[in-house]
Amino acid sequence: MRIKEEIIGKEVIDTSGLIIGKVKDVEVNFETQLMENFVIGKGGSFGGFGMSKNEVIVPYDSIRVIGDKVLLKGEMYETV
Repeated sequence: MRIKEEIIGKEVIDTSGLIIGKVKDVEVNFETQLMENFVIGKGGSFGGFGMSKNEVIVPYDSIRVIGDKVLLKGEMYETV
């Protein structure tokens, strides 16, 4: 899927300008052929498969625009 390949690796930024991380994967519903979620890697390298504490799921409807970077519609608060 070409679109998925173009999105993976883009930085994800919330409305406050905070860099959340980079797109690690895109979850697609193959029945509807629509993107559902972005898996965001928070810092570090993207080693291995599956979820880790360094990943966050962002629903597609939380995305404002996809360009050189992925911009969210709101702020993302996280606890470390």
